Amino acid sequence: MTAEKVNGILILIILGLQLGGVAMAVAVDTTLGKMRQRIMLLLVALSFLLVLQNYAEYVLVEWVFAPRWRIFVAAFGYSLRPAIIVLFVYMVSPDRKHWWTWILVGINAVMHFTSFFTSFVFTISDTNGWLGGPLSDLCLIVSSVLLAYHIFVAAREFRQERKIGTLIPVLFTFIVISGVLLDMFKDFHIQHWVDYATVSAVACCVFYFFWMHFIFARRYRNALLAEQRFNTMISQMQPHFIFNSLSAIAEMNDMPEEAQKAIVDFSRYLRENLDAISTSELVSFGSELEHIKKYIAFEELRFGDKVKVVYDIECTDFLLPALTVQMLVENAVKHGITKKYEGGTVTLSTRRADKSIIVTVHDDGVGFDTEKGTPEGHFGVQNVRKRLEYAMNGKLDVESEIGKGTTAVVTIPDRKGRTV
Repeated sequence: MTAEKVNGILILIILGLQLGGVAMAVAVDTTLGKMRQRIMLLLVALSFLLVLQNYAEYVLVEWVFAPRWRIFVAAFGYSLRPAIIVLFVYMVSPDRKHWWTWILVGINAVMHFTSFFTSFVFTISDTNGWLGGPLSDLCLIVSSVLLAYHIFVAAREFRQERKIGTLIPVLFTFIVISGVLLDMFKDFHIQHWVDYATVSAVACCVFYFFWMHFIFARRYRNALLAEQRFNTMISQMQPHFIFNSLSAIAEMNDMPEEAQKAIVDFSRYLRENLDAISTSELVSFGSELEHIKKYIAFEELRFGDKVKVVYDIECTDFLLPALTVQMLVENAVKHGITKKYEGGTVTLSTRRADKSIIVTVHDDGVGFDTEKGTPEGHFGVQNVRKRLEYAMNGKLDVESEIGKGTTAVVTIPDRKGRTV
């Protein structure tokens, strides 16, 4: 066996082992998700087919001299390359269709297979060998468009990953382009068993798997940390809630019958709320609203007509972290309207807008200077803000003006995507 054949076989074994290793790693990697696992396995399979295609093309050129078989093998290889790039796009964004990319892949494949009876793209003959036609650069053009689209999709999908969301796809594109350029300027007197572009595709498969694993493993770790923070914040809420409720009842000493009824009601209320605040699961707004109304009933016992609440509820069929809105209502009562001698009104409203749920808690109380930050004693504003962010990518905006009141606006994604 010649040194050339030994080298060729060794390269095949090395590339095969790399792809086989990636396939086994993907099969047991739970961080990628089922869809990305299937896409990555298909990507590995097509890359291995491209390696075999290179070997088949070399054998046909060097030993068989069968033009029609060479046309088939060459067209097959030109068809595989853009398809592999499309699979990289789907690895980044598996939930979108990207239908137009498959149209390009299909057109590219059909045009190359027309080489059996036309010379538009290329032709192969016994006398002249491979000859390019007017569309001989079709695969290169299609692949370039798909590589540019891959960079765009990756930058959009992984923008939260900071610069790595763009740099890695750019590096991937650079590796592929480098392989293509090496093939264009390689020494044709030296017979290559595998194209440099094919080697770069295999390298990208390996590289891409580790990149995607790194991103999703980090997201999984961050999700666990967020859940721990969430549980810590929930545990911090419990003493505050119980203390405020008991304080309201303790100030009713001159009304023993009302106080006794309040204690019974509070025990039931406390049982329900402890169930809510001991879980990190989202709760329905309808349940949250019932808790708010019970809380307001205690404050009305304590402050009488100084506490007025208006409910402007357009929708209740959505979820949110437990007690987030209640904390905002509690702050509006405790630090807003009850600080005024004559009391005031808290308005709680919900509505749908722009694929979002908007929950607004407004009071016409004393207000505060927002430039100095949230006043001491306003419980849970940062707590609520972080819980909304961690649990469902929501946000909390607070505006206030001294003497005019405070408005807290919760914005969360509308998972139903409906509008009123």
